[in-house]
Amino acid sequence: MLAYHRVLNISPQDFRRQLWARFTLSGALIGLAVGLWESALLYFVPSVREFVQVDASYVIWFLAASIDMLIFALLGAALGCLAIIAKVRNPKTLVFLGAVLIGVAGAHVGWSLHFLHGHTGDPNLISNIHVFLFPLIRFGFVLLAVLVISSLSWRWVAGLFDMERRWPLGRMAKALLAAEVILILGVVLYMGRPWRLASPASAVSLSSNSRPNIVLITLDTVRADHLSAYGYARPTTPNIDQWARRGVLFENAIAPVSWTLPSLASIFTGVLPHQHGGNALRPVAFFWKTLGEILTPYQYETVGFNANYFYGDAGWGIGQGFAPYDDDHTRVEYNLARTLVGRAAVQPVYRELGHCDVFFRRSAGKLNEGVSNWFQRRSRKPYFLYINYLDAHAPYLPPPPYDHRFGRLSEDLARLTFDVASLHSLTPQQRASLVAGYDNSLAYLDAEIGELLKLLSSSPDWSNTIVIITSDHGEAFGEHGAYTHGCDLHREEIHVPLIVFGPRIPSGERLAATVAIRELFSTVLDLALGRDFPLHSLSLARFWEPATSPDAADDAVVSELSMGLDRVKTGLVSLTTREWHYIRTSAGNEELYSWTEDPQEERNLSAGPEHQATTQRLRARLKDSIEHSLEPWLGLEYLYPLDSPGHSFLRDCNLASRLRVNPLSNPQRIGAAQAFFNDNSPVTPQRPAPSEEELLKSLPYQ
Repeated sequence: MLAYHRVLNISPQDFRRQLWARFTLSGALIGLAVGLWESALLYFVPSVREFVQVDASYVIWFLAASIDMLIFALLGAALGCLAIIAKVRNPKTLVFLGAVLIGVAGAHVGWSLHFLHGHTGDPNLISNIHVFLFPLIRFGFVLLAVLVISSLSWRWVAGLFDMERRWPLGRMAKALLAAEVILILGVVLYMGRPWRLASPASAVSLSSNSRPNIVLITLDTVRADHLSAYGYARPTTPNIDQWARRGVLFENAIAPVSWTLPSLASIFTGVLPHQHGGNALRPVAFFWKTLGEILTPYQYETVGFNANYFYGDAGWGIGQGFAPYDDDHTRVEYNLARTLVGRAAVQPVYRELGHCDVFFRRSAGKLNEGVSNWFQRRSRKPYFLYINYLDAHAPYLPPPPYDHRFGRLSEDLARLTFDVASLHSLTPQQRASLVAGYDNSLAYLDAEIGELLKLLSSSPDWSNTIVIITSDHGEAFGEHGAYTHGCDLHREEIHVPLIVFGPRIPSGERLAATVAIRELFSTVLDLALGRDFPLHSLSLARFWEPATSPDAADDAVVSELSMGLDRVKTGLVSLTTREWHYIRTSAGNEELYSWTEDPQEERNLSAGPEHQATTQRLRARLKDSIEHSLEPWLGLEYLYPLDSPGHSFLRDCNLASRLRVNPLSNPQRIGAAQAFFNDNSPVTPQRPAPSEEELLKSLPYQ
């Protein structure tokens, strides 16, 4: 044991200085080790097991290490101050305080592992009391282990607190301070990295470009009937209205599904969810060619910006073909949210300050800043620019002055959007307030889109730029007992805006034809590549061509919904025509609406004797459309609603006859455009490991 008289040989001032320095520097060193371990964990392991790539950028190495190093240095300094204030000189007590420091490190490691596969998109991630008990148990276990090891190696451990045994405190302090400065500098340099989105220089000049630039904008969670361009009573979208008058507006555009991931995948590939397989527990299959992959060899610069920080993440496979793809994993704020400090401290404090959303959500203004940085440094090649805005998504809280444009939405009411079940008890006044918040968000989004288009139109190549504005899905406000989206396939969740304007696009046209937004795949390729691929018959351009008669068109659009990978999960499939909307549920129930006469779909006509023939005809047409869709089918769970008692739709399908059909012989065949880029070789669907299905389903950002 350390002799007491040896401690007395040091002046009290020197004793206190050394004691505080040793605890502080030890804490910093432990924090650096813990931070590097956490950085490696987050950099190599995605927050969702099914992700095809990790959702952390290299900045996590600087961020997590610098934060942990600072926190543990402060903790060590606090323990040193405690020892000084309590006039602790007994080595056993000092060893105990050191064990506390190491115990906290052990709790940090354990808690980080506990949170590893809990996505940052869940704002209630640490609301469970068990989440707090876990680190306390880990702390106690590590503390006890350290004390046992110390007792077994007492002579060596006690020597660490011998103040007459000098430590190289000065060199340690300089080295650790230099390490912290380097780490912080790495974060700062990363934050000022607009060069990261710059493309390599190209020999192609703007004047020699014969191919048009294509800008595809999706307004996450925007239903068509809340845009003033679509007749909404409130002037929610004056900027979009103005641009719509310069191009073509499709009055009846239908989404393939009522939530984000499979909808965007359908836009990028032209196939339905049952074909590409994207679902809540399965990323989009790499089998299908995306717009970005196809356009890149034709000297297109393909770049994507997505503000949906969960189902817009490249980890789900939708960043395929974009270079670069700027989702939230590239942002410092999101990487901070992945760290233990971000989850356990920053987000809870942010919510305690009255914010019901996550602190790293990217607004349209912030997204436009990223687009502007890229646009000013883009190459001289034609570009395909994709942007997905999240501002109309719950909790519907835009910044001032838009937060009260059509009425105010309280934070308390907005908080309920994170617990959809609680929305079913809303009063009519509360529902009106929720709708007002949604419309406020649309007004803000519209203003920022106006700024974006002003930026793009200031470029010399604007005259050769085509802009497409649409949405991935709509939003429900209790019309059929559902709120938000991904709940069913009624019109409020799948009827979306679709506006196209630019060179060679006629002005001021409103087309009533029923169209699928998944056809944007062939439309973009037709507009960009023209005769290189004969896709005009599959392109939406066929509706605005002078020789086309849209009034005679009767395209039927299929939509599908599933949030699980087996048949027991709720699923629906629907068919929308110029007059009818037919819906079939996984329980075998059917709904039929004449949406032209009943746009709110309040009267289910399927049970009426006079509509039995129509129901049967639409049911047969729906099954026929899917039965002859392009192979392979990677998301079979989307097709279970087509089963009936004693009959399996998949078993009844004649696979051999489907494969004998030339994919291009029928232009209306779902996924026909993929036949130009795809050999239809069989692919085994990627099955996820059993994991956090309920967590993924509960996340609000879909």
